[in-house]
Amino acid sequence: MAMAAVVFLGLSMVLITAVVSVRALRQVGNTRSDGQWEQALQAAEAGLDHGLALANLDGGFTTGEVMPASFASPEAQRAWVVAQADARAAAGVAATADGEYVIVRPANSTTVFAVGFVPSRDAAGRRVRVVQAQLGSAELVGGWKARYGVLTGGPVRFIGNPIILSGSAVGVHSNGYLEVGGSTFIDGCMSSSGGARITGSVVQDPSCQPPGNQAVVQIPVIDPRQLWETSHYDMCPDGKVRAGRAHPTSGYTAGTTPCSGVVLAETPSVVAFRGWKYLGSSASLGARWQQTSGSPYDGVYYIHQGSADLASNTGSTATPWLVTLLVAGNGACPAITGGDVSISGNPVMRPYPGTRDLLVAAGRDLDLSGDPDMGGILAAHEQLESTGNTHIHEGALLAEGACDSPNDSVDTNYIAGHTSLDNTGPLSSPFGGTIVQPVVVAWNEL
Repeated sequence: MAMAAVVFLGLSMVLITAVVSVRALRQVGNTRSDGQWEQALQAAEAGLDHGLALANLDGGFTTGEVMPASFASPEAQRAWVVAQADARAAAGVAATADGEYVIVRPANSTTVFAVGFVPSRDAAGRRVRVVQAQLGSAELVGGWKARYGVLTGGPVRFIGNPIILSGSAVGVHSNGYLEVGGSTFIDGCMSSSGGARITGSVVQDPSCQPPGNQAVVQIPVIDPRQLWETSHYDMCPDGKVRAGRAHPTSGYTAGTTPCSGVVLAETPSVVAFRGWKYLGSSASLGARWQQTSGSPYDGVYYIHQGSADLASNTGSTATPWLVTLLVAGNGACPAITGGDVSISGNPVMRPYPGTRDLLVAAGRDLDLSGDPDMGGILAAHEQLESTGNTHIHEGALLAEGACDSPNDSVDTNYIAGHTSLDNTGPLSSPFGGTIVQPVVVAWNEL
């Protein structure tokens, strides 16, 4: 009886062990499946974040699908979205640490979908989650923000080896025709409203849509005269320098119009004032002012009815020139005189504190060459050109494209040479405008 009891107990232990082992193996599978289910949701939410960022950048962003007007059930809608994600080319699949995702933004819908796949879209036994966000809109009235590395109102051409490091949420946009060639590298998206031609070795984010038919982007009016109230020093058409409205000790003398303050320098044509020398005037450029000093005289400089030429190596990495240039022309489109800014030396420049990231506002054209090292927003009322080895840190190039005045410096927007720009955006600015901002009104899983 004792031996029988021992044998029976041994058999019981074997059976219990077998049951526990089977249960454990089954639980491991369940745990793995549950983990992949959660990872698929995380991948989908990462995709939705990306899709919302693209929609925020471009209100007309779409992945091209046309969604049926209605579905028999939420399950049918989910099946349609997954089918569109499965049909997307491999270039439209993004990878995350958890799996892969595909963004689906139908052309006829206000909803952004994202489909998460774990371990991958093409894997057997994959786990699939679908999330969606319905977008509305809200008007924000206030300061315009630079949300693009390069933004132009008219046609723009990229050639040479420009590098636009702007992150996946921002990139370059033209409200006109976009031509990109050479070895251009853009880690955001290229977009345009008036057609596009892409040639050469061009790189952009693989999730971006082909440029050419995106919505027009609001561009503020670039009018340096409207910013005169921030001027420390007025460079005047008669060759004198007067106190600007914001001059630290004599601003009260400036009254309500430029070049009405107390005279600070009578003869800057002979003795430069804070590095600025008056070179006379011309029919095309108006009053000509040139920066000749390597020493950084910080401040906000307003050139009235004239142009600025920076041919010196003002500032250094250790001591950058903290400056904002406001260069106003004379007259109005399509025949403005002056208002040009030419930067051909190797200055190291950063926006003057309190000017909301504005480095240069040109009342007509902006021409960059040489080897300048700059930061902030560089804006032109008409066109801009950047060649040479221009470096712009946490900045933006903006060309309103209001017109093209005759006998001016630049006739078309042109980004070439070894221009490099980084902008993780958005940058604040002193320019006014009303922004229609996409907002999420519903977020849920299908």
